[in-house]
Amino acid sequence: MRIIYLCPNTNLPTGGVRVIYRHSEMLAQNGFESAVFHPYDPEFSCTWFDHNVNLCKSALYDKSSDLIVIPEAWAEKFGQQCIESGLHFAIFVQNGYYIHPHPDSTDFTGGHLREIYAAADFILSISDDSTSAITLAYPQVSKEKILRLIPNVDEAFTGEIDWSRKEKIITYMPRKLSDHASLVRFYLSPHLPEDWSIVPIQNVSGTELVSLLARSSIFLSFCDKEGCPMPPLEAAFSGNLVVGYTGQGAKEYFFKPLFRPIANGDFKHFVEEVILAIAAVSEDISSFASFRNQLTSLRSFYFKENELHYLLQFANKAQNLMGSNRH
Repeated sequence: MRIIYLCPNTNLPTGGVRVIYRHSEMLAQNGFESAVFHPYDPEFSCTWFDHNVNLCKSALYDKSSDLIVIPEAWAEKFGQQCIESGLHFAIFVQNGYYIHPHPDSTDFTGGHLREIYAAADFILSISDDSTSAITLAYPQVSKEKILRLIPNVDEAFTGEIDWSRKEKIITYMPRKLSDHASLVRFYLSPHLPEDWSIVPIQNVSGTELVSLLARSSIFLSFCDKEGCPMPPLEAAFSGNLVVGYTGQGAKEYFFKPLFRPIANGDFKHFVEEVILAIAAVSEDISSFASFRNQLTSLRSFYFKENELHYLLQFANKAQNLMGSNRH
């Protein structure tokens, strides 16, 4: 059996692409044959992060032994091709808000996609929110087909927190709902203590991102329609209080005391919670048992071994389906 992940040829920092590469690598490291295929440029290979992924350079597949994993945004096109070619395939839903027909499609009811989702051998879901979106959009799909996977926070954010490095800094990512971010900064500015500063995170390397989150004490989340947003988790794992939007997908982990959820567009509440977060930092909330217990619990869930556990469950189910022997 061979598990082949289709992947966009995007060479900018994109969490979904990195997850695809990581999953293929992890499978290969654990006895399964797996590769990544870039259908629009088979010679492409991501260079913005280090990897040892096997790259597939040909679109010649074996119907008896190949399982194609398709990103949810490509299900409409490549899912149909798999059906016509008699290939086994899975749909990997990293964002439940990308599972509708393409904006240029005339299939407004999603009837064609419903047929594709029904024909898929597996539907991989990255979060409870994505699973809910799948079952809402495609209620005819057997729930047994939907396999939950667990995302993993990069190891760069999972080391021991050096609380002595913490500064009175609030960080955020302007590329996420930039108009909301600008308004929150504006409304917050007259209430921000003079010794506190707000630092945007943009156009920085991975090392710089790790350093900024290690130094900051509060992170503002402007997630919007995301399957399982990682920046709020990375910030929390770095010892930040996180205030802001769940993007829906973060509802499974966005709880106090580490997280302060805000309804999208409720700027008054947003500013009020940031002010409370500043007071909590001043009271050394990091020493509170509830804070540390929640951080420990999150780290034990969103970690590499758990990600691998669920990924191997999928691979073993795929192997049973294909009726092939493990290499």
